Amino acid sequence: MQEHLLQYLWQHRLYASDKKLLTTDGQEMIVIHPGQWNRNTGPDFLEAQILIQQTRWVGHVELHLRSSDWLKHKHQHDENYTRLILHVVYEHDTEIRTSDGSSFPTLELKRYLNLQHIQRYQQLQNQSQWIPCETYVSSIPSIFIEKQKERMLAERLERRNIDILNCLNEHQGDWKEVFYIELATAFGLHINRESFRNLARRTPLKLLSKYKNSLFRLEALLFGQAGFLYDYFEDEYPLLLQQDYEFHRIKHQLEPMTKNQWKFLRLRPANFPSIRIAQFAQLIHRSSHLLQEVLDCEDIKKLSSLFNAEVSGYWLTHYHFAEASKQREKRTGPSFLQLLLINVVIPFVYVYGKAHAKDFLCERALHWLSALPHEDNQIISQWKRRKIPVEHAADSQALLQLKTMYCDQKRCLECSLGYQVLRM
Repeated sequence: MQEHLLQYLWQHRLYASDKKLLTTDGQEMIVIHPGQWNRNTGPDFLEAQILIQQTRWVGHVELHLRSSDWLKHKHQHDENYTRLILHVVYEHDTEIRTSDGSSFPTLELKRYLNLQHIQRYQQLQNQSQWIPCETYVSSIPSIFIEKQKERMLAERLERRNIDILNCLNEHQGDWKEVFYIELATAFGLHINRESFRNLARRTPLKLLSKYKNSLFRLEALLFGQAGFLYDYFEDEYPLLLQQDYEFHRIKHQLEPMTKNQWKFLRLRPANFPSIRIAQFAQLIHRSSHLLQEVLDCEDIKKLSSLFNAEVSGYWLTHYHFAEASKQREKRTGPSFLQLLLINVVIPFVYVYGKAHAKDFLCERALHWLSALPHEDNQIISQWKRRKIPVEHAADSQALLQLKTMYCDQKRCLECSLGYQVLRM
């Protein structure tokens, strides 16, 4: 038995309902409300309501594995526990009192618990399969799976909300700058994510906006700041970029990155950071007020078209500087655009709507997620094998959250699927 499990069983009243509850001194007891689970310091459950010998009590409840844990945790010296109306323990091994010397009833829960609940929880925690509830998930009614997905999507969006608001605090509430940084970060995918974020921080949007009418200058600034222009070149184009960047580096007191911060290994050429920087420069060049355009957009196809960027002429025949290749179109592809929308654009619209009390933007963001195809990766494939419905991006985002933040960490007691398994 773990204390966290005991708290869970108390919260959901997973104890024998066919037996009368008796306190350790023999008084009959009825639980009207177990209280609100307190995740902060102080008693475990606040404002509980119980009936003892026809007397109604309202106050706090503390849970321990053993009564003596009260002394071990030094609650007898803590005034936060003086409003206690009940001590719930797995095993009762000693009488205890509060800091003001008063006592209160104790309920030994052990004799009222269903052993199957405990065994089922232990099975979930000891499970080594892909998800802890592997054996039972096919038996869980679909309504509970759908509810869990709704909750997971909300949590995932809330996590992005925290990330974006933290970045907003760093940049004095400048939404355009934060959107630019988040967008740049996504262009780095997983491998060059932090490098792209570093590039955006070193090259503010306000600086690029001064030169947005010149794609050449935008490339000079971005490639120079990325550290790609500190080589020896023979080709005319990189030489011109090098000269232009050096002038503006001194003029704006810029500090470039080093080239070795970028990773090319095990990347498809279309995802090389050089190509993604060229596409990002094109996106900045042809968008006048990108964030506002996004916020004004209603159609998902039009939204996607805002981020459909091509590279400049030089990069049609290059993947690296001074290393020619066959001419090939290098436009941001459908899969990359989908990733950009799901991971950056749509969450940003949701957060912006929430921060500015514009519910229609939040609703629009959720609608867009439901309109986009679901992501196609190993985690989603595994959920499909277990017959879990994955119909759109809202589903895939929810299931990614469930797997990484709950299943992998075996937080079964915080998952409605785990609750259903315990009750089977």
